[in-house]
Amino acid sequence: MLAHRLRHRVHIQQPLQTRDPQSGGVLNDWQTLTVGTKLLDKLAAEVLTGAGREFYAADAKQAETSARINIRWFPIDISLLYQCRILWDGRTYDIQSVETDLTGRQEWRLRCKDGVNQGM
Repeated sequence: MLAHRLRHRVHIQQPLQTRDPQSGGVLNDWQTLTVGTKLLDKLAAEVLTGAGREFYAADAKQAETSARINIRWFPIDISLLYQCRILWDGRTYDIQSVETDLTGRQEWRLRCKDGVNQGM
């Protein structure tokens, strides 16, 4: 992994469900993902955005953009990453797939999409 490519800063968040004390309903919120004692905010990354597309869903025009986000490898359960979302440059990306490099210990390659559901 070439360090000069990691010029973007991303924020990884995980879902958090709490109960409303008055109604007892479930409230969905997001919190910064923590690995050990390290918060995963302002994480150095390489963000490569692809071409966007427009389509019609529910009788409304929708837009969607795909991106590949490369970050340094850290030990984490991959299934946890699939539940998370990434914030970058005012956009919210849903993680679609998680891959590693050939050695499995240099970088995470995340394929992401923004647009329709905004990380929910």
